[in-house]
Amino acid sequence: MNDNLMNQQDRLPVKAMTPAEQSDSIIVSFGSDWHQRLVNKKFSVVIRKRIPKSSDFKWLYFHVNSPVGAICGRAAIKGVFTATTKEAIDLAKQINLSPDEIETYIGGDNKIGCYKLGSFDLAIKPVSAAELAVGLIYHPPQSFLIMSKNGKAIIDQMIGFSTSRIGQSKSGKP
Repeated sequence: MNDNLMNQQDRLPVKAMTPAEQSDSIIVSFGSDWHQRLVNKKFSVVIRKRIPKSSDFKWLYFHVNSPVGAICGRAAIKGVFTATTKEAIDLAKQINLSPDEIETYIGGDNKIGCYKLGSFDLAIKPVSAAELAVGLIYHPPQSFLIMSKNGKAIIDQMIGFSTSRIGQSKSGKP
């Protein structure tokens, strides 16, 4: 058997392949220009053309694209909703984009998916896609991916997140 095929079989997928494997988390890709905004926690709403059909997710993990090329943090999801172009423009400060940038991104769609975020947790050690690929099957998503329970647990460990403390209030909820 070829080593690459064997290696592929030994690694766990980050992406949930069945509903039973789904965790409470998604990974969303961001351009490298968003890295500093993430570090400074300079936004509380994220807009995306594609969002999950279910709004039951609790965590949004940030994959910052090249040259960073790593999962750099996560934020609690307070809500998922659809906004019109005007509604999204009204959220410009929370999105941390200008009205023109929002309008350009939305284009002719007239509606956009939105994530309302709560507390942010920065990665103690950002984990690159290359590091993740050693023990996991991981490809940065073009829009989002739903994390498997096992993939999330491994990423949390690699990144330095304690699932029992970070991002949770005293009640234990995000």
